[in-house]
Amino acid sequence: MSSQDEILQACEALLGYQFSDRALLRRCLTHSSSADTRLDSNERLEFLGDSILGLVVCEYLFLEYPQQREGQLTQMKSQIVSRQTCARVAAPLQLRDLIFVGKGLMSIPDSILAAAVESLIAGIYLDGGLDAARDFVLRIFASELKQCHVLEAEN
Repeated sequence: MSSQDEILQACEALLGYQFSDRALLRRCLTHSSSADTRLDSNERLEFLGDSILGLVVCEYLFLEYPQQREGQLTQMKSQIVSRQTCARVAAPLQLRDLIFVGKGLMSIPDSILAAAVESLIAGIYLDGGLDAARDFVLRIFASELKQCHVLEAEN
């Protein structure tokens, strides 16, 4: 087994999701600095994943907080789907060690980690459908979603 296969296998274990399409997982983890072309990187997946994350979080907040007004829900959503939160969620997934980046990058900034999280959400959506993506988002963002309960109770 190649080191790339080992990385993909480790990633699947940490994600708690087995990809049918390993090439898709590889693309989710490939930053443009290490891709042959920009289309081989995770940029387009990041675009899709951002919207899926927003959808899942909006649905969750809408159902969990029936008494909240639109403005309050928007604030809660913005906090949860922020780049900072996505980067924080990347830590337990150990994405810093799993992302394929170019040799010129000495360290991986939070923006790349956040993009990888969004890319993985899109990858799971494309590979396993909306239910799989929803389950993944609700699991990896569980503490952030729980924090909304605390903030809502304080208000």
